[in-house]
Amino acid sequence: MVDEVIYAARPTLIIATADKFAGLPWKPEIGHLFNHFSAEPPPELIIQDELHLISGPLGTLAGLYETAVDLIGCRPKVVASTATIRRAVHQGRALFDRQVEQFPPPGLDARDSYFSVETAPSRKASRLYVGLMAPATSQASLMVRTYAALLHHAQAIEGDDAVRDAYWTLLGYFNSLRVLGGAKLQVQDDVNDRLDLLSEGLPQKRRDIGRDIELTSREPSSAIPGHLQDMATPLPDALGVILATNMISVGVDVDRLGLMVMMGQPQSTSEYIQATSRVGRKWPGLVVTLFNAARSRDRSHYENFTAYHSALYRQVEATSVTPFSARARDRGLHAVVVGLARLLIPMARPKEAAALIAEFEEDLRNHCDEILARVERVAGQTERDMAAKQIDEIIARWREAAEADPELKYGTYRQPGLLVDAGRWDESDDQLAYSFETLWSLRDVDVESTLYLDRGTR
Repeated sequence: MVDEVIYAARPTLIIATADKFAGLPWKPEIGHLFNHFSAEPPPELIIQDELHLISGPLGTLAGLYETAVDLIGCRPKVVASTATIRRAVHQGRALFDRQVEQFPPPGLDARDSYFSVETAPSRKASRLYVGLMAPATSQASLMVRTYAALLHHAQAIEGDDAVRDAYWTLLGYFNSLRVLGGAKLQVQDDVNDRLDLLSEGLPQKRRDIGRDIELTSREPSSAIPGHLQDMATPLPDALGVILATNMISVGVDVDRLGLMVMMGQPQSTSEYIQATSRVGRKWPGLVVTLFNAARSRDRSHYENFTAYHSALYRQVEATSVTPFSARARDRGLHAVVVGLARLLIPMARPKEAAALIAEFEEDLRNHCDEILARVERVAGQTERDMAAKQIDEIIARWREAAEADPELKYGTYRQPGLLVDAGRWDESDDQLAYSFETLWSLRDVDVESTLYLDRGTR
């Protein structure tokens, strides 16, 4: 559905991402989601899944825009879930300005956490981690030999198709699209040649890889549902190889998968845990990590493989959310100020009202005091003083723009005004001298650079 229908209907349940809240200064209609312009009760509960993903640049800007969301309605209860997080209390304060309470709280028995109960591997599927490193050969050769051996023996193991099915499909994880692209060619060529060699030397029936698919951002979104359905298809029509990036880390819940090969150690432990948990959900899983001997980080992980995996969750890195740091304020504080003006001050709501800043400036400053109170709670007095100075500069610049253009408008995506799309902003354009470069989506935190190839002669 398009946004306007949702704002008009104001459904009682919305399943969405946080991206659209970047549109608060552009579209005050978003305030309808919180029933700010009606007598109906505002939302009472926010369920935030995968809290650890709301970190880094995304979490920083999400925490900044949450300032506006919190001020336009009654503060709802936030229930967040995550499997891999550290310093959750700090993240909850920075992101939602709320005290974090753990549920269930630590009990008397570490083996029973209310959600899960410790059980023996003989009763519940588990995962076996294997680390491989070959200093005398290339990473590509190690990958080809590992893929071929696992694929071949998945067919050679004793048992019927129900046993083989859990290990028939090999899920390959890659840290970059560049490495995945090279591996795709090797699966179709070198791995097939290696399977010929294994079947002749053992001797055993040759394994046919069958179909292989790619689960990456290069695939069109329309193809993803079909890929997920193919991944769940058992023998005899099961996939042979799935090549994927971190797209599989969240939301891919296919019980039949039991075999994974990690090409190199992922950058973070939380990513490693999330990715490897895609296998071994119903049947015992096998995770093989291929370490690159030329990289000191991979060598360190290989040398400490047993100790690292015996306390895997202890290695999870702390998440970073700094919504009121200097660069975050540069990127989005003006959007919060403009958004609050349009959402909380009726006079400032129409698109032509940007020129009336002098008439509602006093009301706007009162709302900005609430922003500063939150900055102090989250980041301390020093950041509050810096934010107060920056808000003064934002309002002064807005007032100058209104004085220079008595018909000043807030602007739209195609017609810049007080706001201009951050991806289209050009400081050399005199018409945009007073405009604030503003995001349309939290997915586009960084501006893209365009490269032009000049074939002119010297």
